[in-house]
Amino acid sequence: MSLDARYVVKPVRKALQLLDVLEAEGRALTLSEVAERAALPKTTAFRYLYTLRAAGLVVQDDAAEAYAVGHRLAVSPARDRAILALKQAAFPEMQRLQRRFNETVNLGIVENGAVVYLAMVGSTRSLRMEAAVGARDPLHSTSLGKAILAARPVEARLADAPARLPRRTPATVASRAALAEELAHTAERGYALDMEENEVGARCVAAVVAGARPEAALSISGPVQRMADDLLPRIGAALTQAAALVAERLAE
Repeated sequence: MSLDARYVVKPVRKALQLLDVLEAEGRALTLSEVAERAALPKTTAFRYLYTLRAAGLVVQDDAAEAYAVGHRLAVSPARDRAILALKQAAFPEMQRLQRRFNETVNLGIVENGAVVYLAMVGSTRSLRMEAAVGARDPLHSTSLGKAILAARPVEARLADAPARLPRRTPATVASRAALAEELAHTAERGYALDMEENEVGARCVAAVVAGARPEAALSISGPVQRMADDLLPRIGAALTQAAALVAERLAE
């Protein structure tokens, strides 16, 4: 589900993006490195990092003049380590995709029969389609969900689909038979499409990260007026390539 950009507090969002940068890197970064990766002026990055440090979300090694994720975000369970590895593997490709298309890039996983948005690199355009990190959407109405379902064995594709598929928009696939057909097309095509099926006015393309655990996919979302029909195959090819690189990193 997209958010209304009018209510997003941009400095808060930028500060949280710095946490994504630090977490994805997996090592301490200097101020210059953080600013470069987040595309922020050093003075702005410093103020955000200082605030995050005061909240215990970031720690600083004074000797090395470097920053890292703080104790309040420390991870230890196996699932958290797997999610951290997934985010670290995906983040460089997400940044590259955002720079190439300047649309919002999402990393999603399956959890309890729904898509959960794990990370996001936002478009710099004022009109953009964005979900909140941690938000949940149905599998059948999202390109992320359909990409993941289509990668499963045929007999397991509908295992997480409810008996009745709720409509999010008039375009939502609303029957299991239609979803099975759409997933077959997705598997053949190599990437999934959401053609205003999860939200009116938004289109989304996704590719599965093969072999990822938890199951994961990358997507690019944007307003329908910029996600033209002839652009979708190019986005699909770029996502497929990026997802393959993420899968290779996870397998190393």
